[in-house]
Amino acid sequence: MTDHAAPTRDPSLDIAAVVAADFPQKSIDRLAGNREPRFQTVIKQSVLDEIHAHGKSSPEAEICGVLVGNVFHDDNGPYLHIHASIRGDSAENRAAQVTFKAETWTHIQNIMESDHPDARIVGWYHTHPGFGIFLSGMDLFIQDNFFNLPWQVAFVYDPTSGEEGLFVWHAGNSEREPFLLQEDTLEENQAKAGYEWKAPNDLAPQPAPLPRAKDPYSSGSVILLALIAFIVSFVGAMLVMTKPWVPKPPAPSPPATQQL
Repeated sequence: MTDHAAPTRDPSLDIAAVVAADFPQKSIDRLAGNREPRFQTVIKQSVLDEIHAHGKSSPEAEICGVLVGNVFHDDNGPYLHIHASIRGDSAENRAAQVTFKAETWTHIQNIMESDHPDARIVGWYHTHPGFGIFLSGMDLFIQDNFFNLPWQVAFVYDPTSGEEGLFVWHAGNSEREPFLLQEDTLEENQAKAGYEWKAPNDLAPQPAPLPRAKDPYSSGSVILLALIAFIVSFVGAMLVMTKPWVPKPPAPSPPATQQL
């Protein structure tokens, strides 16, 4: 197993060949990542969540599906926007290989016509449970024969390790390249199973506050303490001045009367 892609039969396949003017103009927002002046792939968070859920439902065998979206351009050039996915029901799933069957394509086409009439199949995804992110010989065969337009991609997810990777066309090779993530809107998040809305100020109940101890330095207490201190000081001063504990000297005797 190797992360190096083998050359395809058509070396002219390259995302650099995608001409911006050939596709509608549309700005894109809520991006987690930097939009650069070149062709890039943008995957909605809800699509990534669905791929993860599909992959985790089959931890022993590979599963597959297709990626749905459109190509647009903005001020930075062309980009691929993947806004949906379709599970490859009826595909032949093995431990290390997956194959699209006629029934799989019929199911996919029916979903495209009913749910995505204005979109295109822009690539495919499959899992590698427990053996990493790369494109095998069979994967490259599928990519070369069924997803062979310059803007079509392959996405690989390993549900065991949580690793994932996107492969795009570069000079006839399917090479791994980073992708941008588009966050879901509030309405889309609210529509998800298990979503629970909470108001910003909806805090968990708090325990009742403990009763406050009386502040010994409150204004009333301070006044009372000051009054007591004043009385004690006054009484002490009076005692020092009068010295009641010191015996008083006897009064002098009157002078003796002289007789003439």
